Amino acid sequence: MPSGEHATARRAVTAVLRAGAAWIHRNEEERAWRELSRMHGVLLACLPIGTGPATPSEMIDSLPKQLRDWVPLNWSDLPEDMGDLIVLEDDDELTDQAFEAGMSYLEALYRDDGRFELGGTWLPAWVRQTAEQTERATFRQIRSGSQAEYEAARAMLTEVPCGTEQALIEEYSHRRAPRMDVYEAIPKDRVFQGRVASWWWPCPQCAYPMVLRGGQLRCEYPSHQGRFGLLQDSARGGRPPRVTGISARSKTAALRAEGVLCVNWPVWRYITCPGLVEVELMLWLERQPGVRVERWENMDEWDIGVYLEDGWSGRVDVKDHKDPQMIIDRPPTGEIVVVPNHHRSQVNALQAGLDLLRTPDGRRYTVFTVSRFKAAMTKRLKGESA
Repeated sequence: MPSGEHATARRAVTAVLRAGAAWIHRNEEERAWRELSRMHGVLLACLPIGTGPATPSEMIDSLPKQLRDWVPLNWSDLPEDMGDLIVLEDDDELTDQAFEAGMSYLEALYRDDGRFELGGTWLPAWVRQTAEQTERATFRQIRSGSQAEYEAARAMLTEVPCGTEQALIEEYSHRRAPRMDVYEAIPKDRVFQGRVASWWWPCPQCAYPMVLRGGQLRCEYPSHQGRFGLLQDSARGGRPPRVTGISARSKTAALRAEGVLCVNWPVWRYITCPGLVEVELMLWLERQPGVRVERWENMDEWDIGVYLEDGWSGRVDVKDHKDPQMIIDRPPTGEIVVVPNHHRSQVNALQAGLDLLRTPDGRRYTVFTVSRFKAAMTKRLKGESA
């Protein structure tokens, strides 16, 4: 399917997600009604003339249904979970599907003057803040210094998503990283408030505070396996409540929440979590004899520059998207594209789409999973054909 149709579908998904978020805030936020009308207009602009819900009210009534049942797009050629998306549950709560879709398919909306259309800061960050917007705002803070300062800042955003103010100051000093206006108090939906103390639980994979909802703890990042039960009534004598579902492979422990800051949600979603795969791969490459690694080379023109003693070099871009078409629509600068192992099913489709394109300097793309790229580099270092 042409990339333009994927982009149209993502705009439609964005419109219904923002409409759903506006609807659940309608009682306390009068601007919600204007947002609903605007998103109705955005949705209709994505559809053939004369199709789709005729009014904002009709759109709202349809939000508890699967998109494929009321939004006339060619769903058979789009990712299945897009068409299966249900935005609202019967009790006017956003579904878990809605949160996951917001992480995977949210598209930037623009005003007539070309600036980002944020819909007002009263909307939750997950439905109004895209990767592009987050990266522009955050990288503007750290690109004014040197390459070394930029690398230190990027590593800190990945490796230190939480900490007390004093701990963060020490990290800034130790890493020689520029100060970043991205840390804030842990959101209330990630804190258990006891009688004596408050507590939070880090995700086993990203160390970010997990959401506490309905007696369950979970990390909102789709590929992370942080899922636990919380026995809230078990909190006694200033101790935290007990957690269930802990195993040897996936465990977490309660930490005091007083005075702890964490990176804001968009930075965690679009910089911290993707950065985990990047940093792990950087560290692996740096351990290989005869390999020189340049992290986020040229202020992140590509993620990893790899240089071998025999003169071979490669520019690696690590991409973690649910829909491979999003990578094809915005092709990376580096000619080596690496996806996390849990996206191994994307490799063939991504390679086929990128085969039609070239990097800005004319190179062909090659797509790997992390494991396949490591195997290819190991062979090359041994002098074998990769």
